[in-house]
Amino acid sequence: MIPKNIRKFFGPFVLVLVIAIPGCGRFGANTPDEGPEAVAKRFYELISASKIEGGTTPASEAYKLINSEAANLNVNQFLEIIKNYPPGFKVDIGKTEIKGNQALVGISYKMPSSFGGEYTVNQVIPLNIDPATNTWKIDFTGDTYGMQKDEAIAASKPEAAPKQGK
Repeated sequence: MIPKNIRKFFGPFVLVLVIAIPGCGRFGANTPDEGPEAVAKRFYELISASKIEGGTTPASEAYKLINSEAANLNVNQFLEIIKNYPPGFKVDIGKTEIKGNQALVGISYKMPSSFGGEYTVNQVIPLNIDPATNTWKIDFTGDTYGMQKDEAIAASKPEAAPKQGK
């Protein structure tokens, strides 16, 4: 048995711990209210709507969900890219993996085949938390996923020819 005076002291303390411990994962982590899979789903629904309805309004709204600075794209360049998407373009959202401020959202979509019919494309779309707005932003060009742009440029340069001795 626990003495009565110790129970009075530790009772409220234990109650606070019971309430605080389940929320400990949230302390210190300023995660956005909307999850990365919801942002990716909304992004592709807006693109699909623009392909079905025509016009640029849904696509311009989709542009607001990308990290335009990292992609180095303006809205007109973005519109030109998605203009090439096939009619009826629709994406299914798959598994999401979150690592700190980056999320990888699996997507799949069907593309017409030049041999007739369709084939399924499976990709992973990276999203990053925008610290200014505390929202997930789609890395449309993939510049923050895998090899960084500078590393890719360096890797693509031909190696210096070996010097030939005399």
